[in-house]
Amino acid sequence: METPTLTTMSKESGKKASFLNVAEANNYLGLNLFKLLSKEKGNFFISPFSLSAAFAMLFYGAEKETSEEMINVLGYNIAKIKDEELKLSYQKLLDEIEKSPDSYILTVANSVVSQNKFPFREEYKSLLNEFFKACFWEVNFGGEIGKSIQLINEWVSEKTQKMIPKFLKALSPVTVMVLLNAVYFKGFWMNQFNKKETTREKFNIKGKKNNYKKVEMMHIKEGFSFLWNQSYKALELPYKGGDISMLILLPHLADGLEELERSLSYNFLQDLKDNMRKTKVNVAIPKFKIDYSKSLKEAFENLGVRKVFTEAAELGGLTEEPNGLYASDVIHQAVIEVNEEGSEASAATAIPIGRSLSLPPEFIADHPFMFIIYNVKNNMIFFMGKVEEL
Repeated sequence: METPTLTTMSKESGKKASFLNVAEANNYLGLNLFKLLSKEKGNFFISPFSLSAAFAMLFYGAEKETSEEMINVLGYNIAKIKDEELKLSYQKLLDEIEKSPDSYILTVANSVVSQNKFPFREEYKSLLNEFFKACFWEVNFGGEIGKSIQLINEWVSEKTQKMIPKFLKALSPVTVMVLLNAVYFKGFWMNQFNKKETTREKFNIKGKKNNYKKVEMMHIKEGFSFLWNQSYKALELPYKGGDISMLILLPHLADGLEELERSLSYNFLQDLKDNMRKTKVNVAIPKFKIDYSKSLKEAFENLGVRKVFTEAAELGGLTEEPNGLYASDVIHQAVIEVNEEGSEASAATAIPIGRSLSLPPEFIADHPFMFIIYNVKNNMIFFMGKVEEL
């Protein structure tokens, strides 16, 4: 599973922050984007972490109103992240990711591609290099746009293990810089599904009655963290290593996903974890693959990041020649494949299962559901999406 995020075109943020603060900001942005994008019908899949990292790099070049808009939308305000906290937290987080155990693969790469001899502020380049481990390289956007796109696509393909070979189709002729982030994850279930038990079964497409499709459904009966409340069930499927899990939220009603999405607050993840209990569960989930690519410029404008996309953008922290410099787009692509082996890539009134049953509860994902992949130690959401049709 992997995601590059591109922001075509960042400000000092003083105290050391915990990963929890950055995770809170990341999840705030992620859920707001999720709710906005989920209004569209069909499957979708995004990486809040990839988007947060790309915008954090842009944030350190922003000033005045441009910076303030980002502070609010990226969750820095609500998570109370101050000054040095953000960059120090990203530095430590990237250091931790580099030390990932052999039981799964998680890689993050940042890059800044610019027009030849673009006048960066040296302090901006130093900051991105030190705290975001970003590499800088130059191309000729003006004279060799096709070759520039090819070089960027080769970088993305390499960082995502060739699962996204053609990220960019085109670039604006006025492009002078591209901020890139790529995230790749490959994990194996701690409790793998037996391929012999995978069978063709009905999946309710888009939650509509009598609208079914036969899909490959995976089965397992095992002890998992589980929750049942009045409107949905939640199940956590851990990956080997124990650091990262997939959390699936399944509404009781086949057409209940929209209501479930509306009910979630940005701190829903911790609320869920506080109420989930480990119990033996009969699980059935479909094998699926989602390849989602979309310009998110309009989505970010709707959330409140607007000025950076205009010629009035204040990006003086990035260059000494900021006049007319602005972000022209945010291009995001995310891919996930889930099979028997694993994945490559306000619920405040929850009622936990605490009773003894003669038969284990069931978690049968035969209708639309949402899911997240996150770090169980700090709640950082790396990926999130929904499955409506297969």
